[in-house]
Amino acid sequence: MPFVLDVFHDQPFEMRILKNDLEIIAINPLGHDALSDVLYSAHVALVRLEPFTGDFTAELMFDIVETTPDGSRYIDNGLETKSFLSDQDRRITLSVVCEMTAHIVKQQDPHVIVMTTSQTNLPDKALSKYQYLCDAIRSVGYVGGESNTYEGRHIWMFVKSNDVS
Repeated sequence: MPFVLDVFHDQPFEMRILKNDLEIIAINPLGHDALSDVLYSAHVALVRLEPFTGDFTAELMFDIVETTPDGSRYIDNGLETKSFLSDQDRRITLSVVCEMTAHIVKQQDPHVIVMTTSQTNLPDKALSKYQYLCDAIRSVGYVGGESNTYEGRHIWMFVKSNDVS
């Protein structure tokens, strides 16, 4: 399957934003399969965890969506993206996801952000992408980082820096 990346590290990209009181989702086309009708896009979402009371806490989630004429498949496992993303494409995709993350965090402005790995017992190499996401979150005024693990899942927590005493 010959994947063609449609975003480049040195060019601006345009993301679509879907937003309501409970969530914000950023969608950015990444590329396509040159021989089929398969499209790939990055999705980043902040979903409010307790919608009606207390501080605004949101969970950050991200994935790659593979869209075919028959439907969509949500890919949240880096091993699955190796079948179509080269190392260079993976670096650019991570950069796009980090920019999308910073944008929606700044726009939605939650007090607390939680991020959890979707797979358990990830190796250090797989966890390294989360450090880039942490940097993106910190770049828009949050403090925090990895807090602990639970049943093999890593958990990060961030608080708006002006909320910290």
